[in-house]
Amino acid sequence: MNVSPDTYRSRFGYHVCDFATWQKLKALKKWYWQTVKDFHLWWRWQRKRQENRRGAGPAFCPVFVLDQPWFKPRRIHGQDAVRYYPKTLVDHGVLELFAAGAQPQAQPPTPLDDSRLRLINRLHTAAAEWF
Repeated sequence: MNVSPDTYRSRFGYHVCDFATWQKLKALKKWYWQTVKDFHLWWRWQRKRQENRRGAGPAFCPVFVLDQPWFKPRRIHGQDAVRYYPKTLVDHGVLELFAAGAQPQAQPPTPLDDSRLRLINRLHTAAAEWF
């Protein structure tokens, strides 16, 4: 039941997006975490020496991966350290948008703007071709 064209209401409260957009966000979240898993499989394969690699390298969805080095901060035995990855994982804000869309609110929230809706549709189209 819609209160206004930009406000979406369910029986639990108000939401920032309609159900179809939320389903796209749900699929993008699933595909993002699958890409994280596949990326780390690829990185494990990539670190091996050439003669120790078997078969073709694992593939990952390029929608959530940038061709920039990633220096991931971490701690080893209480010391600050950095782990180097040759590519960067990026979620494009999908996780925050999914959480905002899933959580009902008592008052009508600010709906998603057109640029975010275009980003969601573009990411969903590109990732759907991969998966």
